[in-house]
Amino acid sequence: MIDPIARSQLRALLERDRVWSAYALADLDPKEDEKSSWLFNQEAVVLIYSGLNPSVLFTTGDPQPLQPLIADIPSERYIYLLKEEHKDLLGERLQIEEELIMHRMILQPKAFSGVPAGEVAALTSADQPAIEALFAEHPDRPDAYHPRQLHDRPFFGIWEGDELVSVAGIHIISEWAGIAAVGNVFTRPDLRGEGLGTRATGALVQDLLDSGFKTIVLNVSTENQAAIRCYSKLGFEPHCQYHEGIGKLSLW
Repeated sequence: MIDPIARSQLRALLERDRVWSAYALADLDPKEDEKSSWLFNQEAVVLIYSGLNPSVLFTTGDPQPLQPLIADIPSERYIYLLKEEHKDLLGERLQIEEELIMHRMILQPKAFSGVPAGEVAALTSADQPAIEALFAEHPDRPDAYHPRQLHDRPFFGIWEGDELVSVAGIHIISEWAGIAAVGNVFTRPDLRGEGLGTRATGALVQDLLDSGFKTIVLNVSTENQAAIRCYSKLGFEPHCQYHEGIGKLSLW
């Protein structure tokens, strides 16, 4: 359990770049305390989030004050989200298994174009088998999906008869922080390019806006131009680039 003073200090640090720190702010929500471990000083923060396997490593702050915190990160395997100047601090200690260059995008609510025409259905935990059947073993299936996310907020999907063919959901959501992250967006490969993902994502964004969420973010590979066009049409714009991957931190 984080004491109130530490939580207040952490929140102030993370709020310096609310968009980049969106996931960390959601993980600072008291309901996530058991899964979140923090290292911080007056200018920088390291978060290790154990709610996924492997754990997630996130950093924010200027490199110089971050350097001593980096030295205290345990040596294990992580999903990492690191800006380039922070990744450089790890040097050869980070043994990369796979990595993408990503955009963090932020919704500009005034630019939101609304839900494209077409039927979209709210999904619940009862639809978990249909979602997992859609993801199947496709190599580009969402890698941060967890069934518990269905309990936090409805996902939205498009059905073709009894088969779910497109879905958009969340990665994280926190009313405490006023933040939601769109994720788990996936369309059956043979139906891509028909606007299904845009429809499902638009319905999700509308639901989040209607519920009062002020900060809505998402992550997308810089190489996925089709997805970037989809999100841009809905009113998202790039905020920053970062490295997302899986790697092992060795001992110094």
